[in-house]
Amino acid sequence: MHGMNPSSRMWFYGLTQPLSEAQSEELVQLMDEFVSQWKAHGAQLAAAYQWINHQFLFIAVDEGQQQATGCSIDKSVHLLQEFGAKHSVDFFNRMLVHAQTGEGFSSYSTATLKAAIAEGLVDENTPVMHTTAATLGEIGSGLIPLKESWAARFLYH
Repeated sequence: MHGMNPSSRMWFYGLTQPLSEAQSEELVQLMDEFVSQWKAHGAQLAAAYQWINHQFLFIAVDEGQQQATGCSIDKSVHLLQEFGAKHSVDFFNRMLVHAQTGEGFSSYSTATLKAAIAEGLVDENTPVMHTTAATLGEIGSGLIPLKESWAARFLYH
């Protein structure tokens, strides 16, 4: 995804736990094939992806070259739904907060995030995955402080 237009449209998919090495290899093979053949109305999309820590998937499309359409986006969603069904994982839980903890990440539901904040495991400066970024430029390093994320409201309850 390096070298892509910063205004490229971006989607984030996160899992509660990292995949196994074999599952990750399978996903990488699927994604390599998918982005190399991804089309909208017959036109090749300028697309790329990044797979991080066997747990987080970023997909980007440079819509300055060719716009992704509803049907083309649906194809990416169906690919991840099928992979998820096969391996009993869910790429579509948008209510998770993925906090960087030491070497890896901990994924929190809103209830477990509140508890982690109360216990001091997570605070306003804890880096979390930027799951709501709409463009590649907006995503930056992929991490933002919890206080700048959609889940910041849980810091003050």
